[in-house]
Amino acid sequence: MSKIFQSISRPRGFAMLTTMEAGLTKEGAAFLPSQAPSSSTSTSPTPPTNTTQSLAMPASSSIQSYFTSSPTKNSDGFTADEVQGASATASWTPNLEYEDADLGSLSPGPRNLALMGRVVNFYDVAKPSKRHTSAQGYIKIMLADDTGVLTVRLWYANVEHKLRLGQLMTVWTVHISNSSEHNALAPDSAPLFTSIFPEGERHCHLMVHENSDNGTQFKRPFNCTDFRALPGLMTLKSFTDGGYDVDEPKLLVCVKNIGARKRYINRNGTTSELLTLGIFDDTADASLTLYSGVCDSATSFQPSRTVLLISNPGWRIEKNAKLSLNANSRVDIDPDIGDARRLQTLAQRFTKKEHVNPAFPAIDVSFFEESPVRALYNFADIDEFARTNPQEELIGYVSCIITSLNIVVPYKRNMLLSAECCGIALFANTNNSICKQCEQEVELRINPRILGPVLDETGQISSGKLVLSDRAWGELLGRTASQLVGTDVDVLRYLEQRLLFLRITMGFALKLDDEIGRLAVWCVKN
Repeated sequence: MSKIFQSISRPRGFAMLTTMEAGLTKEGAAFLPSQAPSSSTSTSPTPPTNTTQSLAMPASSSIQSYFTSSPTKNSDGFTADEVQGASATASWTPNLEYEDADLGSLSPGPRNLALMGRVVNFYDVAKPSKRHTSAQGYIKIMLADDTGVLTVRLWYANVEHKLRLGQLMTVWTVHISNSSEHNALAPDSAPLFTSIFPEGERHCHLMVHENSDNGTQFKRPFNCTDFRALPGLMTLKSFTDGGYDVDEPKLLVCVKNIGARKRYINRNGTTSELLTLGIFDDTADASLTLYSGVCDSATSFQPSRTVLLISNPGWRIEKNAKLSLNANSRVDIDPDIGDARRLQTLAQRFTKKEHVNPAFPAIDVSFFEESPVRALYNFADIDEFARTNPQEELIGYVSCIITSLNIVVPYKRNMLLSAECCGIALFANTNNSICKQCEQEVELRINPRILGPVLDETGQISSGKLVLSDRAWGELLGRTASQLVGTDVDVLRYLEQRLLFLRITMGFALKLDDEIGRLAVWCVKN
C-alpha cells in the first residue's frame, strides 16, 4: 500500500498542505487554511481511502476543533481568595480577651481593646499594590464617643467598606499609637490612632452596627452638658465676620436642602463626586460641601430636621460661608444637647408661616407688679435661665436701649397696624380691617416691627421678636393704637427721634414652648 501511495503523483500545493496539516495538528496552531491551493498543471488524483484518513483535514474548519474544550465552572465572578477573605471577615470570632474602654481613657501601648463610637469623619487613601493579597489602601476614620476621639486607620484589600457619618461602630484592636509632627499618621484633633487590617490580621476586626443602633449612644460630644456652653461654639454670622480665626471653632447648623451629586476630574485624571448641602442657623445661611465617600452620608439627612455640629471646618468666605471637611474636621449628627434641640424646633417653625403679630401669652403678672422684691435681669441671665429651666416661667425686669424705631415708613405704606386671619396677614392704618378670606372684621394691633433691635450690655433682641401688650405700647409711645394712626406724620417723625437710643426698663414674662419662645413685655418704664 505504501508503494502504491508513493507512486501517485501529487501537486506541490497538496504536499505543502499535508505538511502544514501535520505540523498544526501536532503543535496546536491557532490558524489553518480552510482550503488547499489549486494546481494549474495537473489534476490531483484521489488517494486510497485507508491511507488518506490520517492526512485529510477535519470535517469542521473552525479553529475550536483543534483544541480540547473544558467544562464551564459555576462561579459568581469572585476568586477563591476573595471568597475566603470575605467569609473570614464576616465570620470573625475573637480568640483573645478584649477589654471595653472609653476613648477618652486611652493611652499608647499594646493592649487588647474593644472600642465603640460614632464615625465623625473619614476619607479614603488609595495605595494600590500589585500583590493581590496586599492592602490596596486605607480609610482614615475619626471615631468619637462621649469622652474622646480616636483615629482608626482601616486597611483594606478586597472587602469594600460602606461607611457614613454618624454610624455606630466597634473596633477590636491590639495596640494604640500616638502620632507626632514627624509621622503625621493622625490629625492633630485626634492624635491617638490604631491601624487594623481585618483581612490579614486575626486579632483585629471592625463591625458597623446597622440594626442594633437605637440612635441614643454617644450623642453628647466633648462630654458637654446643658448647663455649660461648648467652648468655641458660635453662630454662622459670627464665623463669617471673623470667627474663623478662633482656635477650634464649632458651628451648630441645621440642614436646609440637599443638592445633587456632581462629578469632577482630579489632577491625576480620576473621577470623584461632590455634594453640596445648604445649612443655616438663626443668623445666616451657608453651604457645606461633601466629597467622595462622605457623599453617601447625605442620604440619611432630612431638611429642617437634621442638626449638624461641625468642628474645625474648612472654609472660604464669599457672599456666604462655604464650608468643607478637612482632616481635622468632625461632624456630629443630631447631638444630644439643648442648643441642638432648640435649633431643630426653630427650624421646624421656619417651615411654617410665622404669625405677623402674635398675642400676649396667658401669663398672670399682677402678683409680680405688687411684689416688694422685683428682680432685674439682663439678656444673658434670661438666656441662661431658659436653657437650664425650659419648663418654668420667668417674670422680671430688664433694662435695655432702643437702637432703632421705624414709624413713618410703615405709616406711609399703610402698615402701621397689623393682624392675621385665615392665615392671611392684614395691614392697615385703621383699628379694624376686613378679612378677604372669611369677610369678617378683624381688630388690628400695633405692628411689632416698628420697634427695632433692643440691646443691653450682654445681648440683643432683633426687630419684631418682642411681643408687647397694649399697655406696653401705650407706655412706650405715649398713645394708644387709635391715637397713633391719627397722629400727624411730622409728630411721628419727632417721636422716632425722641425715642432713639433711649434707655427703658421693660417688665417681661417668658414662657417657652418646645424649649423656645419670645420675650413678652407687659409694661415699659423710664
